[in-house]
Amino acid sequence: MKLKIDVDTKTFVRLLVVVTVFAVAIFVLLKLTFALTIIGISFFLALALNLPVSAVARRLPGHSRVLATALSYIIVLAVIGVFIYIALPPIIDQTNRFIGALPGYIQDVSSQRGVVADFVNRYNLQSQLNQLVNGIQQQTSGVAQGLGSSVISGVSSVLTGVISLITTLVLTFLMLIEGPAWLDRLWSLYYDKAKLHRHQQLAIKMYRVVASYVNGQVLVASISGAAGLTTLLILTTFFQVPLTAVIPLTGIIFLTDLVPVVGSTLGALIVFLVLLFNDPSAAIVYLIYFLIYQQIENNFIQPVVQSRTVALSALSIIVAILVGISLLGLVGGIVAIPVAGCIRVILIDYMEHRRKPTETSAQKRKLWHRLARAEAAAED
Repeated sequence: MKLKIDVDTKTFVRLLVVVTVFAVAIFVLLKLTFALTIIGISFFLALALNLPVSAVARRLPGHSRVLATALSYIIVLAVIGVFIYIALPPIIDQTNRFIGALPGYIQDVSSQRGVVADFVNRYNLQSQLNQLVNGIQQQTSGVAQGLGSSVISGVSSVLTGVISLITTLVLTFLMLIEGPAWLDRLWSLYYDKAKLHRHQQLAIKMYRVVASYVNGQVLVASISGAAGLTTLLILTTFFQVPLTAVIPLTGIIFLTDLVPVVGSTLGALIVFLVLLFNDPSAAIVYLIYFLIYQQIENNFIQPVVQSRTVALSALSIIVAILVGISLLGLVGGIVAIPVAGCIRVILIDYMEHRRKPTETSAQKRKLWHRLARAEAAAED
């Protein structure tokens, strides 16, 4: 049995146009991935900083939003500068101590004595250590040959990162200044007052989701900083960890944990390296602590905190993060929770909007039945 399908020319042309437009859109999106990522991050930062900027602007004499944004930027940069000024000297000092003690560590390992050698012998790591040393020796010549290209590539990456950071900060600054004006222009396009009110309420709810997410992430970072501070204080009691390094390292834990997904791991890596410069045993104890705490934070603290601030269940938050990382990598993991919260707001509004006509029709039917019964009773 043969099946014959007749397709007219107009339908075929429409299908061809749709496929072509779809392919061009995908191509353009792939080409604009970097730019769209920077714009998306800037937009997210602008939403997060809008509340403090608006609060500062209301207290200024002329309610200048430009001045409020500039003051907010100066305060943030000043806090970061003070933290770098406090944290950088102890880290540099500990690094110099490690570099000065490195020859002694190598000699101790070679002569089978000292703390490092005892640790290696206790956990039977001598064979792994020998393999590591042999691998480093074999790759030394290759490292020397590729040093020039690696330096050039590293400088290029640093410059690209600096330019991206400056671009993001400038875009965020402009969005904070011009955002209210653009929003007023958008609302002025509405002629239906009911739809305008509905969409304004929807935008307010979505904005609250983003603001709540930022507040929740600050709370998560505070919990991580408090736990890290307690752990570091305990390590100063039992190991050779200087007390002067505790506050800077706690600040690093707090600041890096503000970045979801990878922030806590980056902060833990910095703390681990600093502790390794002083006492390898303390570094290993901290590493064990972090691996345990990270599981608690990822599967309990962050889902519970964000579920109360963003009004999502813990399961929804974990699923959103997994989907975001799978689709957009690090950026997807960062924006997954607020995006999921905004989608929830849109879906709830859509369902409520669809339910209202049904309820109105039911009310009309009840009223019609009452009138019909009243007329029948009057005729009787």
